[in-house]
Amino acid sequence: MSKIIGLIGGASGKDLTKQLHEKGYRVALVAGKNGELGTDIADYVLTIDLQNVDTIRSFFHDLNVKHLILGTGHRYAFKLAEELEKDGITPNVNVKASLIAKVKNDYRDLICEKGFLSPAYFTITNKDEMPDIKMIEEKVGFPCVVKAAIDTMYPQKANTEVELKAAIEEILNSGSPVLIEQFIKGIDITVPVSVVNNTAKAYAVCYYSKAEECDLKGFTHEEYMKKHLSKEDEIKVLDYCERLALASGFEGLPRFDAMALPGGDTYVLEVNSVGVTGISDHYEPYNNAVLRPLMKQGINLAEITVNTAMRKFGLK
Repeated sequence: MSKIIGLIGGASGKDLTKQLHEKGYRVALVAGKNGELGTDIADYVLTIDLQNVDTIRSFFHDLNVKHLILGTGHRYAFKLAEELEKDGITPNVNVKASLIAKVKNDYRDLICEKGFLSPAYFTITNKDEMPDIKMIEEKVGFPCVVKAAIDTMYPQKANTEVELKAAIEEILNSGSPVLIEQFIKGIDITVPVSVVNNTAKAYAVCYYSKAEECDLKGFTHEEYMKKHLSKEDEIKVLDYCERLALASGFEGLPRFDAMALPGGDTYVLEVNSVGVTGISDHYEPYNNAVLRPLMKQGINLAEITVNTAMRKFGLK
């Protein structure tokens, strides 16, 4: 009887399940909600809140699951994988590295210490520690980009003190610390990189602006640089992201969002340590800008995720 692989799929659940089936494995899928992608084709399905660790542990234990693929970068998925790893279930990612990456300011500090570039930033953890706006302006300047440090809401751009104060209050009220970063005008790119056994491979420089595609607050269309990098600059960026992935300690298929300056530096904006690999309606702009163009080049990120995981697991 074929081996059963555990899967926390999210938006990538269906595509990852298909890839595992093609390799001859059965799939034990944990879904966070009814009707989640993959629940209609997986061999075993448990629909439950990802915080219910004991029930999920029993589900995998009863099926003798020893290997787990994460297809979602939700922080609860990482916390779950952290607990399951203690029980001898091997995840396809480095959970410790992924948890660091979920806290944007911690990840910024890490990569800057290792010599990589990231925009200047300022953090605010709660309303009681609200600094003078002039302090923020001196550190990052105007305009600036205001982000939820733990992804409770979309980033927004602040052009004035009034907009900055409003954005800070909104994010703190969402339950997240605030990350305020220097605005850098360059070429928006995202780069998927597979990492396994201390080897990294960057697949392509994809031209995707989340600010534009998701119509993020405060950004205007004339601010986007529509040009592409030269082939020489693209090769440099791919090498940069491979070195960054290894220095970050990632495993699996992280995807780096960056701002590239033509003929110059590349500034890392953030990383999804588990990149979305499956087509879904929720990610339609991303599908059109990244996944479908990659597929036309013969690059299937779901297939790469599974192949990378199998290499880590020592399976075929």
